[in-house]
Amino acid sequence: MDPSNYRKRVLHKLAEDLALPKLNFQVIRRTIATLAQRKGTVKDVQGVMRHTRVATTTDIYMQEIAEEYAQLSTPSTTSSTAR
Repeated sequence: MDPSNYRKRVLHKLAEDLALPKLNFQVIRRTIATLAQRKGTVKDVQGVMRHTRVATTTDIYMQEIAEEYAQLSTPSTTSSTAR
């Protein structure tokens, strides 16, 4: 399977539909590392990213998520009920 084919067929179209800049694997890897920091330890993320050094994961790939945005990416624990 050619990974560039998936990128062209799916990711570029998705980015265009959402009016986002061009998605590439670097952007996707940074997004995964940033979101994964809420799901496990830095060592867990380092392993998933297959980095030899933790500093590569934290300094290059992970970005801090501001608290007001962090709540948007976390599913609510309360359920809404119909009235």
